[in-house]
Amino acid sequence: MSAKTRFNIILGILIVSLLWGINEYSQKIEYRTQLDNQYQRMFFDLVGHVENIQADLAKINVSTSTRQNVMLLTSTTGQCYWAQEKMSQLPFEHMTLSKTEKFLNQVGDYATALAKNAIDNKALSDEERQKLYKLQTHAEELGVELQELAQNVSSGKISPFEVAKKAKRGIKKVNNDMIATTAARIEERMQEYPELIYDGPFSEHIGKIKPRLEGETVDKDKAKSLALEFLKEKNISDLVYSGKIKNTSIPGYVFTKGTVSITITEKAGKVELMIDSREIKEPKLSRQEGLKKAKEFLEKKGYKNMTPTYALTVGGETTINFAYKQGNVTVYPDLIKVKVALDNGEIVGFESRGYLTSHYKRNIEKPKISKEEGAKSIIEGSKITKTKLVIIPTEGKSERLCYEYQVQYEGKDFLIYVDANTGKQMKILELIRNKNGTLTI
Repeated sequence: MSAKTRFNIILGILIVSLLWGINEYSQKIEYRTQLDNQYQRMFFDLVGHVENIQADLAKINVSTSTRQNVMLLTSTTGQCYWAQEKMSQLPFEHMTLSKTEKFLNQVGDYATALAKNAIDNKALSDEERQKLYKLQTHAEELGVELQELAQNVSSGKISPFEVAKKAKRGIKKVNNDMIATTAARIEERMQEYPELIYDGPFSEHIGKIKPRLEGETVDKDKAKSLALEFLKEKNISDLVYSGKIKNTSIPGYVFTKGTVSITITEKAGKVELMIDSREIKEPKLSRQEGLKKAKEFLEKKGYKNMTPTYALTVGGETTINFAYKQGNVTVYPDLIKVKVALDNGEIVGFESRGYLTSHYKRNIEKPKISKEEGAKSIIEGSKITKTKLVIIPTEGKSERLCYEYQVQYEGKDFLIYVDANTGKQMKILELIRNKNGTLTI
């Protein structure tokens, strides 16, 4: 064998090895991105559940019905359960959050006990209201701390993938001391919540709504084609199949490419979720310009009659909630969320689970009472600033036509929903306004 032949063989082996290494590295990056996206979603879900706990406890202060108290207290129980469930999935092995877990568990148990009393028409005592107020304050503080942690994950200051990897290897000191510092602050605050005395164990009672999504079943290849079509503005020519989501009410296929992850439903081949976790640079667009981009995007993708409800701008991104509008009625169950990057107007987030689950053409009848009659159920001393007709989901998995009253009371803004046929108060949301936008909780 000549020296030239040996050189060519060695060169060929090196090239093959290099290509194999590049492929392995690319797969590793894809896996890390997918895992980071999953952890990021869990962090924000956890924050959302804790904020809902705080909001539910706050709403009791403006509730005028025992029935409403039952709904708010049972909602608190469910939110506590889901917060604990999300916390158990996050890479917290290297830190202690036992007091926080105990807080969530006891708040859920306490809310369950009070809900049982409310079902028996027992009014909340002054002592119970005082304890609920203190619990609300602690939940609010917990939410602030977790929000900071979630923002650090979103901005890339913390990599959940690295945290999980080091935790599994038994490394106590991870590359971000801010995690341990935040955990210590959280645990310190959780030592101060009031002692709770109640009867009855924690009970899980969260039900699942059967999706209205209809259509033919699509296979993996068809789902990939649909995903590429949805992502064509991002100039993505290929996607990596990451697996199938099975244990959910809407099964689907997950594909990834770089910082992008997208889920296509098995039935009907609809986009349920798209996340682009790329770095967001200095904002150049206003919130209103971002809203315009989101509206144009939905129109282009075939989602008609969608009206923006509330929005929030954080870290150079604006997230807008859109609800379907049928005539003059806003249909809140048919919800789509769109996230816009304000550095260039690109769509970096899309979620349509609410829309896919609930959307259909409804037969909406004329209300039996006027908005003036419905307003009689609003607490005295409050100021009604705006009213409109809406459809909201109920705890019984059905829907209700309501008047939505925007109300100012005791320095806070609330949305109070009154049944447009019976005049009964159905739901209360706290309206949060700040420099970043408006949200309801």
